[in-house]
Amino acid sequence: MRSAPSVTYPAGRCLFYAGLLAALGCVALGLMWVVLPQTSPEMVVLGVLVWLAWSALAAISWWRAPTGRLEWDAVASDASGTAPSTGAWYWHSLAYRDGVTLLKVERVQDFQRWMLLRLYNPDGAASWVWVERMRDPPRWDDLRRAVHAHG
Repeated sequence: MRSAPSVTYPAGRCLFYAGLLAALGCVALGLMWVVLPQTSPEMVVLGVLVWLAWSALAAISWWRAPTGRLEWDAVASDASGTAPSTGAWYWHSLAYRDGVTLLKVERVQDFQRWMLLRLYNPDGAASWVWVERMRDPPRWDDLRRAVHAHG
């Protein structure tokens, strides 16, 4: 099997993720529409306040999603430096303008056109990023090969 080619791919706010959050919010609102009118007015107010708080937190979560570029370098040594030419993942963003070598890129969910990835930086902190096909269709298959082979 051939190794995955080097690839750089944009990551960040994903419309699919926004759609998931919106759908979940609509389902919750629909359930409240059915259940809450049968309860006291205080429960209706509480339900609406909880829904508004959740909606605000969901919007903030989407807005603050990490944005940057994910890079797979097929000829670089990995973050541990144990072997040359094994390949390495890098993350470039406003916080890491020069890029940071990632310890690991984990594929959490793969929806074929969208992927949720967990990136582990050298400090041991993990961040979640969405990548979606529509951001760079010609490079999508290269990214998927790299994630599946070296994630």
